[in-house]
Amino acid sequence: MAKQRPVDIVIVGTGMGGAAFAWQLSRLAPNLKILCLERGKWLKDRDMPAASAGWQSAAFGQWATSPNARLAAGGNPWSADYAIDDSESPLKPLMWNGVGGSSVNWAAHFPRLKPSDFLTRRLDGAGVDWPYSYNDLEPFYDLNDAMTGVCGLAGDPAYPPKPQRAMPPLPIGRAGELAAQAFNALGWHWWPVDAAINTGPYGGRQACNNCGPCLQGCMRGAKSSCDLTYLPAAMANGVEVRSGCIVLRVTIKNERVTGVTYADEDGSVHEQPASHVVVAANGIGTPRLLFASGLGRDPNSVLGRHLMMHPVAYARGLFDDDLDGPAGPVGAALYSHEFYETDLSRGFVRGFQIQVTRENSPLAQALRLSPAWGPLAQRDLAEEFRHSIVLMIVTEDLPDAENRVTVLDRMEPDGLPAVKMRYALSENTKAMIDWGYERTSEVLRAAGARREIRAPLPPMTGWHLLGTARMGDDPRSSFVDACGRCHEVSGLQIADGSIMPTVGAVNPGSTIGAMALKMASELAEELA
Repeated sequence: MAKQRPVDIVIVGTGMGGAAFAWQLSRLAPNLKILCLERGKWLKDRDMPAASAGWQSAAFGQWATSPNARLAAGGNPWSADYAIDDSESPLKPLMWNGVGGSSVNWAAHFPRLKPSDFLTRRLDGAGVDWPYSYNDLEPFYDLNDAMTGVCGLAGDPAYPPKPQRAMPPLPIGRAGELAAQAFNALGWHWWPVDAAINTGPYGGRQACNNCGPCLQGCMRGAKSSCDLTYLPAAMANGVEVRSGCIVLRVTIKNERVTGVTYADEDGSVHEQPASHVVVAANGIGTPRLLFASGLGRDPNSVLGRHLMMHPVAYARGLFDDDLDGPAGPVGAALYSHEFYETDLSRGFVRGFQIQVTRENSPLAQALRLSPAWGPLAQRDLAEEFRHSIVLMIVTEDLPDAENRVTVLDRMEPDGLPAVKMRYALSENTKAMIDWGYERTSEVLRAAGARREIRAPLPPMTGWHLLGTARMGDDPRSSFVDACGRCHEVSGLQIADGSIMPTVGAVNPGSTIGAMALKMASELAEELA
């Protein structure tokens, strides 16, 4: 085993958490030697399939959002994927295992949590409270917005005041305008989305051209993935990024981390000494690595437990009018937080958002149909394509200790133990979806839809893998403290969505980045 020169900080993973942490720490503590290790590779625009004739079919093979699907298609050269046993989960995990993490193939919807999301136990008797408040995180939300580049519209009454967005919102299109008119007719809240997508030049990157295949990377660099934002800035501060390096374990001696062991692209194993290790490998990868490192063995440990994923359901309204189809970023048009907060008369606790999204590609829509081929399929596709509005019910997933990530007694080809997720929908979530469908039907009727199609709980929606190393003040009920520091050993910090105690009903990317900036600031002060 080759021994590398010691560094001060090793960061495992270069997604939103790891990249934001690296930049902030390198900015505030320029004397530190910081190393980022990433199992996948740098993805360049020339490598993306969006400009090829086969980009639609690529989304079901090597460029699928699911690592299991990519592996089944022979693997993706830039995402160092590992198999995940999801046989006991109706939702399938989605992620990207390359430089920039899942910001490479995310939809870039960039909302914040709301103040109530930090206090669900106190307010509603559900979940657990965070060890800090929205106000504590707010300045880091603002900094994260500035570094990432956010388009949107200030003044949303569903949130505390936010700074003016750096760029105007994405166009909501004809479908968005029709949906907005329906929300207005019902007297319900709606607002254009905040998105980590350029609508004008920003950060040396050009504007979005609304081409659509955002989930396969962005050839224009308009989508703010971390390989284009935080990592170049961190590297300019002296941070080293080593790609193609699979971390096999965090090394620990006398209850303190001493570094990591990793394998490079050639399969050679290296010992990397470090004074401090930060793990940011998402809600599955983080517990997998920590279990492999000997942590979380106590039967009472919460490591791997409380997996949360934002279950969603779709309602599609069909219209006679010609609408926009898939033109524009898939996750972006507008949202309503009318039903975000708890109202127990609805039959469930907490709430959901309704998000108006774009259509999928023609092939993706065709493969949803039954039958998928033949004259009937051609008729149905012509009826739907460019004639539909898609409403997505995004639910708040409450923590459940039985929803969990575990490792198995066998090794995978990457040198880590096999990993399994177990997940089931709660009765609260099921009630939320059923009640939400009644609301989406109201919207579609108000918009003038002639028919509604419901697609309950699509399996390929496990984007948000959260909560499996939750933070809190009590080591008996949490894995890390409010600074992300591990209760079991010193010198180990976690900086990804796995530490979120609750997850609200919105996408977590903005919150993960803000948390990482906050924790890096605290570490810089501690090490000063």
